[in-house]
Amino acid sequence: MGTALVNFVYTTMRKRLNNPGSRYWLPTLLKEVKAPDGGTLTPLRAAEWKLGAIGGEQGTLVGNIIAKGWWMAVGAAFDDAQAREDESNDLPEDLDAFTARRSEANPLPTLSFSSVEIHHLPNAAVGELTGLTEDSDGYRGSVRITLGAHSQDEWKDRDHIKIKSRYLLRQEVVAADDPDDDSADPLPPTTTVVRGLEGVSWPKQVVEGRGTLELIARNLAFDVQVALFVSGDGSGRTMAARVDSISLAGGVTPTFSLAEEKLTIEDESTDPELIEGWKRAALTAVNSPDAGRELRAAMEAALADPGQRDEFSMVVTQQLAASLDGVLGPVSTGALPVEGPVTGTGPVEQYLFDRVRHAVNSPASSFYPPAVIHSLDDPGLVPYRIPLLDLGPQSFEDIELSAVRLHDVTVDGLPNLLIPPEDARLTAEGIYLTLRLGRITGRPEIPGTRGSDGSPLRVPEPPLTLTGRFEAVFPPSGEDEDDVLQGQFKASLARPSVAAGLVFSGPDADALEISLRSLDLQLAPEELTVEVTTGDLFREVIRSLFDSAQVKTVLLREIRKRTATRKDEIAAGLSTAARGIIAAHLTQ
Repeated sequence: MGTALVNFVYTTMRKRLNNPGSRYWLPTLLKEVKAPDGGTLTPLRAAEWKLGAIGGEQGTLVGNIIAKGWWMAVGAAFDDAQAREDESNDLPEDLDAFTARRSEANPLPTLSFSSVEIHHLPNAAVGELTGLTEDSDGYRGSVRITLGAHSQDEWKDRDHIKIKSRYLLRQEVVAADDPDDDSADPLPPTTTVVRGLEGVSWPKQVVEGRGTLELIARNLAFDVQVALFVSGDGSGRTMAARVDSISLAGGVTPTFSLAEEKLTIEDESTDPELIEGWKRAALTAVNSPDAGRELRAAMEAALADPGQRDEFSMVVTQQLAASLDGVLGPVSTGALPVEGPVTGTGPVEQYLFDRVRHAVNSPASSFYPPAVIHSLDDPGLVPYRIPLLDLGPQSFEDIELSAVRLHDVTVDGLPNLLIPPEDARLTAEGIYLTLRLGRITGRPEIPGTRGSDGSPLRVPEPPLTLTGRFEAVFPPSGEDEDDVLQGQFKASLARPSVAAGLVFSGPDADALEISLRSLDLQLAPEELTVEVTTGDLFREVIRSLFDSAQVKTVLLREIRKRTATRKDEIAAGLSTAARGIIAAHLTQ
């Protein structure tokens, strides 16, 4: 069974997680996830993202733009100083001997974000489960989460991630001795002293630009490493999930874009040229590949924070419990089966199997056998009808019968059925179990059923019975025609059992197929009682005939044969019922 069972469960849930009409729709679930600071994912907040230095051509361009803008401010301060007669004698005639450059010591601009808000994170979809492996505790695998996945209803025009933030752009600039060439490389500051410049620092200054922005991120996807395991032991076991890591998806390149109208500059300067220069520098810095790379890393760090991973783990665990409780019914404390045959399977499979064993013994579950028997209609089992059971020729006390036939056989009592936990066994091929008939007494109600008067149906009292017409045919004597004795019969089966082997297939619960490898009635002839009613003179002979071990053996053989020939029909009915039960509970 192994990984197939986990894939089956995941594929079943994945369809619901990606279906806007499902109560398990991922965006709905993610909106309930808490952030480590007590907030939610709508939006997820971060105090600061230090994106670091902006390199490459964009970094050079940004730094040069800032240096140029700063030099304009220096020039304005120089002009103001020259206009002040008390300080003009300490100033050079002009600044032609100098040039503004990026600092040789710190040549690259740096960018940081603060008061970060990440919007639309719940708008996500899940991909396939990959790399599934089994270990001693359970299973581990990877799931890809794609953000900005939906564009309908409340997510219309939100098929992206929006990042709102304050920013700080910094560049160390210097007034350097002009090398009188065409270079724009960083230089050390001049040693020439110029005094009296107000509002600027000579010959070196760290220039800062602040403001707010809104970034749009697209094509964001993360690979989430998830562990599925069983927590606790004995009857207190539960299924749990743990998010071990969250990382940017390989082979996917997110893009970050900043529109000019979404960028503000906080600056006391009113010089339009300076403001425009700063805006170009900020836009270039934020839209640069280096900033994009650091933004991706910051997003990854925000989601992969241990506290955030714990929150994700808790939500996944809660949804696992909710889906299992919904489909199989809840388990009260101490009620999970722990006794029974050792199956040799892993802890996850054993837990799921024990949940099934509990469900089929709980009247609160939709898989309670009396309820399932009532739900089958192709073939219908309440009652189960057999048109003909041919017992063949029989002889009794020197009386020869050429044929004994049972017509219009009606089987009543099948809903009185249990599958005790100790009678079910999980193997690599499927489930082997023994159905115990006629064990329920007191006629309890069958949840989920209704009679013609609207009241719940009840489990029939034991025993299981077969009723119908019989024919006993005497062979012809000479030219006489066959002499046929007819009457009614009633067979009672005391506490019979049926051994069954079930095999499950299909990629998910919506395509689940149940096959019956075997279906065998287990009952000794002495546990079968047959009563007949006939007005014929041979009634005592007929009664003795049907009470003989010989006829009972043949009758049981025919019942087994008839049951075996219809096992495929029964399996198809069980498949339809199981699909319907699961779908109904995962939709509610």
